[in-house]
Amino acid sequence: MILIVAVDFTKSANPSLSRLKCKVPQFFHDNGIPFEAENAYLRSLARRLSEKSIKTTAEHMKEILLWRVSVGVELADFSDTDLDYYIDAQCSYVRATGYGLSWSTINSRVAGAHRFLVWCGVNGHSPNILLEAVSKIGLGANVIYKIKGHPSRKLEEPTEFLLLDTAVDFIRAIYEVSAFSELVKSRNCLIAKLMLQCGLRLSEAVNFPIKDLPEINSRGHSTPTRIIGKGNKARVILIPNRLLADLWSYADLARSAILERFNGVDAKQLHVHRLFISERGKGITGNWIEKIFVRAGDYIGVKAVPHLLRHTFGTYHYFFHRDLLFLAKLMGHESETTTERFYVHTAKLISHSGDYEQMQLEIDRLCAEVS
Repeated sequence: MILIVAVDFTKSANPSLSRLKCKVPQFFHDNGIPFEAENAYLRSLARRLSEKSIKTTAEHMKEILLWRVSVGVELADFSDTDLDYYIDAQCSYVRATGYGLSWSTINSRVAGAHRFLVWCGVNGHSPNILLEAVSKIGLGANVIYKIKGHPSRKLEEPTEFLLLDTAVDFIRAIYEVSAFSELVKSRNCLIAKLMLQCGLRLSEAVNFPIKDLPEINSRGHSTPTRIIGKGNKARVILIPNRLLADLWSYADLARSAILERFNGVDAKQLHVHRLFISERGKGITGNWIEKIFVRAGDYIGVKAVPHLLRHTFGTYHYFFHRDLLFLAKLMGHESETTTERFYVHTAKLISHSGDYEQMQLEIDRLCAEVS
């Protein structure tokens, strides 16, 4: 058994330890004997890392310490071969649910073990560690995981895009599953419509600045405006005028009414710069909208992801316009290759799915080309 104690060193007689601002996790045997090397490593990190980072590091170290104690390998005898065995054990581990560990979990644990063992090798705690071999453990872990990972697990692929009728049903479902006031239901639908009709990312729609909402350009179907997207890069999008009218209606009526209720509140506590706000005048998180998306997806029987409506916009835009360069600019992609990879193939699938007879003729044509 291994005990973990958070130790406060601020009153230590050792000047270097007394300067540690946070409590440092320390490992002990059940008989009270400390794990000297592990504890010294954590104390050395505590001089430069935050308390949260120290706790995370301690969790990673606990895993390899538990494994080392269970197999009876002393740290002084630990070698790069033993590290391979530890990686193998992580990749083979099965939870009570019947599933193994995710790659991100294994990668974090192995990376934590790697940093600790490099420190041990440098400081003479593990003379059998070959630093050159240890430095390659990431690749080895990845290979083992792919071989031993989860080949029998059912892969549940998310829906990449929606047919237009289904997309409308999805937005209608967002209205139904938004379990608060009429204002919240309408606001959530407007966020979804911005993603579907303008190709916005979830974060771009949720954080849309009120100052970038343009006046309606009545001379065309859509009105251009600026959006600050991924990587803090600006691009131009087109908002359909009917949607833009609904956005202005929300801004002038519902949003204004919320802000009036909090007229005496410090502006710093509100998110007055955002178009979409909560009923308390605060900002809306993307995580909260993601949960609404999942519930709406369950409501109509599709696997929903945050990019679902954005992908639908990109797919249909290429399907109708066949302008890859223009679409790349609207989507905020640095390269047309990214746009092509995401949307061209699925747009072709749509073009062949409208009529069963046409689909069969297309299959016949493609099969005829096979020699």
